[in-house]
Amino acid sequence: MLTIPRLSDHGYRILDELARTDPGLFIESATDELRRRLEADANKEGESPYQTNNRQLILEVPLDPLNDIDQRGPDTDAHYAPLIRQAVDDITPAQAADYLLWASINCFAISSYVSLRWSTSKLKNSNPTKYVKDHWLWNSRPRISNASARLWWLKERANRASKYSIHSPETLLESMADNVGLYHQLSDRTYFAASPILVATIYDVVLAGNEYVYQRPMANKLLRTLNMKAGNMSFDILDYDELYEIVESSLPPLGAGAAG
Repeated sequence: MLTIPRLSDHGYRILDELARTDPGLFIESATDELRRRLEADANKEGESPYQTNNRQLILEVPLDPLNDIDQRGPDTDAHYAPLIRQAVDDITPAQAADYLLWASINCFAISSYVSLRWSTSKLKNSNPTKYVKDHWLWNSRPRISNASARLWWLKERANRASKYSIHSPETLLESMADNVGLYHQLSDRTYFAASPILVATIYDVVLAGNEYVYQRPMANKLLRTLNMKAGNMSFDILDYDELYEIVESSLPPLGAGAAG
């Protein structure tokens, strides 16, 4: 097990301000200094930076392997997503919306991982404050860009979809993690992302020799077509075979190009 501080709202606000004034503390994985500054700033106002009634966050498994990462980008996401899931295995999807949980993990348990995993982002140099808020703290797309929340949701969605899919959770997880063009397009469309059976049929169709749809322009075309069809019929009442036929018939032609 691993025990780390659990942030309070007050502590989070201090981190949010530090992201503006000194983002290098996060980027350079200066965890000890970050905690010192956090506690010093909090003490000035007489408020604890940590939750007083549940001060410690107990993770079920150590997360040290994430800090030993030696690859940039999404190539390791499928490998590390189960580890994050094991660490906080008892939370529900509703609890997974807790920004304090993920900020605590990102800042105090896996900061080195976050720094290297997202080191290719153009924001690192052009807008370091946004870079830190996106990957360590919270933004409008946490399931895509928050480092630990992203991993948890990758595993959650693969698990959910596997109940309807012909593929294993491991295969779906690799497909989602390794091909961000389709995964990000799905994640940005709440209607699709919230339907495990629809996610399952989309990935099953793509994995049946239609891997070109992993490309972002093609994924966008497929989902736009499905969205239009969903406006004329309720996908919620359809079974797997009916959805599969609709998804398959909605595939963009190979030569559709990148427009649209």
